[in-house]
Amino acid sequence: MFRSRIRLLERARLVERQGSGRQALLALTPQGRLAAAGGVDAKQRWSRTWDGQWRMLVFDLPSFDRQARVRLWRWLRGERFGCLQHSVWISPDPVEVARLPSRRGRVGPESLAILEGRPLGSGSDLDLVNSAWEWARINQAYQRCLDTLAAGPGLAADHDTRPARWRQWLATEREAWLAALAMDPLLPEALLPAGYLGRRAWERRQAAFSALARRGPGTEATGGKGAAE
Repeated sequence: MFRSRIRLLERARLVERQGSGRQALLALTPQGRLAAAGGVDAKQRWSRTWDGQWRMLVFDLPSFDRQARVRLWRWLRGERFGCLQHSVWISPDPVEVARLPSRRGRVGPESLAILEGRPLGSGSDLDLVNSAWEWARINQAYQRCLDTLAAGPGLAADHDTRPARWRQWLATEREAWLAALAMDPLLPEALLPAGYLGRRAWERRQAAFSALARRGPGTEATGGKGAAE
């Protein structure tokens, strides 16, 4: 079963074999590393430059067309927009209008508008950030990651750790990481609020998987390469 799964991963170009025979090693490909990270490069997102402009999406869809509203809400959350009100959402990133979900592919200006600019008055960028995203929930999710990751180095150091225990830990860790990642807007560094735990969790995750690659179960099969890159 293990070999069949490895073949599936190779066919999906998530892992690659280096060498041959008993000395062959398996390493994650760039595509595999991205998949292991949850499908998004968080470090790259935090380090991206910001042009200082906010994009505000304002809409007024008919109340009877709940399906269209739900579809738009889901798209906005998937694109990591922040919610100021149910019909006012913001993002620090440019918006690709062509990707907006709409009925029959069109939304008129009377229903939806995208504005770009800077806030006026006393409100600062961080005021918008703190209002638009639920940072307490996001940090709670990352704290769950940190609590799970705390057990990683000990498991890696214990040669008697059973494979079933590893699988349980890996499944729990991945579930926690993906849940936190789904909530996180992954804002540019200049906009991250005080006390944000996302980067700390990412660093601990890299350290835990580096330890796993060096000492964890199946090290001979994985070659200890690429797990935390």
